[in-house]
Amino acid sequence: MFLLTTMLAMILAAPGLAGDGYSSAVREYEGKIKSIRIDKCGLQPGLCEGSIMLEGKGATETALAIRVGTWIKRRGQFLTIEELKVGDHVIAQAFQMRGEALPRAAIVEFASP
Repeated sequence: MFLLTTMLAMILAAPGLAGDGYSSAVREYEGKIKSIRIDKCGLQPGLCEGSIMLEGKGATETALAIRVGTWIKRRGQFLTIEELKVGDHVIAQAFQMRGEALPRAAIVEFASP
């Protein structure tokens, strides 16, 4: 009986342990950085996270979360959120996680001038 109860508990708990997963597919966003917000930083360089506001075509604005570990690339060189500047033209690939307000950027690359 104990073994059966334990197995049932593991089966019911497994989806919760696996995490919520994505709530949308990966989307691409392109535009100029209108603003940068840094919410918190770690003790070493490159451990900051926050968000950027992109101004896209037709004056549409999109906020994207930038987490620690987001790939930010300029001509093959990796950067951090602290090195981004307002006015930079970027292309970002982002996905929405369940329960999060902003899409989370996975890769941010500088667009060709």
